[in-house]
Amino acid sequence: MIYQNINFHNVEELIQTPKGYAMARIPKDIRLQVNEGIRNRTCFYSTGVELRFKLLGEKATIFLRTDKAQEAQAAYIYYGSIQGGWENSSKTIFTEVTPITISRPDNIAKLAEITMQNNLPFQPEVIRIVLPYGTCYFVGVEGDIEPPSPEDMPEKTYLAYGSSITHGSLALAAPYTYPFRIAAKLKCDYLNLGFAGTAHLEKSMAEYLISRKDWDFASVEMGINMIGEAFTIEFFEKQVKEFVEVLAEDTRPIFATNIFGFNGIGQDKAEKYREIVQKHAQDRLIFTDGLELMNNPAYISQDLTHPSLDGIEEIVKNWSGVMKLEL
Repeated sequence: MIYQNINFHNVEELIQTPKGYAMARIPKDIRLQVNEGIRNRTCFYSTGVELRFKLLGEKATIFLRTDKAQEAQAAYIYYGSIQGGWENSSKTIFTEVTPITISRPDNIAKLAEITMQNNLPFQPEVIRIVLPYGTCYFVGVEGDIEPPSPEDMPEKTYLAYGSSITHGSLALAAPYTYPFRIAAKLKCDYLNLGFAGTAHLEKSMAEYLISRKDWDFASVEMGINMIGEAFTIEFFEKQVKEFVEVLAEDTRPIFATNIFGFNGIGQDKAEKYREIVQKHAQDRLIFTDGLELMNNPAYISQDLTHPSLDGIEEIVKNWSGVMKLEL
């Protein structure tokens, strides 16, 4: 969506609050149909949200703030597909209003040359402020800017749905989530619809995903958020069956996986969940077992569930390889 000449990428609705504008990644009518955790919390997480614009003057300042969080909240700056240099690589966002000033780089012609020679998907004039895993608020902007045009952007877009692993927990920085990294490898844009702890495979969510016409191929990660005692195996299978049946109605490529390898409790239930997802997805979607994508115990973080950076890179390498063969 466009607001104040900024393309709020991966944002469907801006909601005014005392802290600034909260950024919802799904619209209100869909929020009301899914679980409370998504509705009130995880749809406002900022991973996958980017503020994109082009400078008309020499600089512009974006004003942001964030909720208090356990992890550092940092925005990462990209000039198109090219990461900012040391002076513009990242900016810490605080709980009080934080100005982030972006200046026009002196070497923009060289960046354009590199972009053309390497067929990079984003033009370097597009400023991308990549927001962190947390809840950020947009407060305002100063400076002469305009939103990017379609010619400045990649031709195709990849949508990813799943748990906090999709959303980016333990990626440490938003550009190291697997949707971001897969999109970079495939030279396309991305939409991150990961919902930490709340990816419950609602039929209404599947209907929303296929109703969107702004993606060319998608992936769905299914299972880990429903492994707890609150969910029975029978309920999980019902959710998977309905979720997959809806997705299978779409003709666009949809890649599916079950639970990645992990080190925590619930291994027996996880194996049953893997079998259920494979049963319903392998003939309807482009299915790859999660254990084929990442199953190295040394690549799991200390929490015993989320992949480390090495684990995320393993998912990127293996799943992007599958996608390249099918696209």
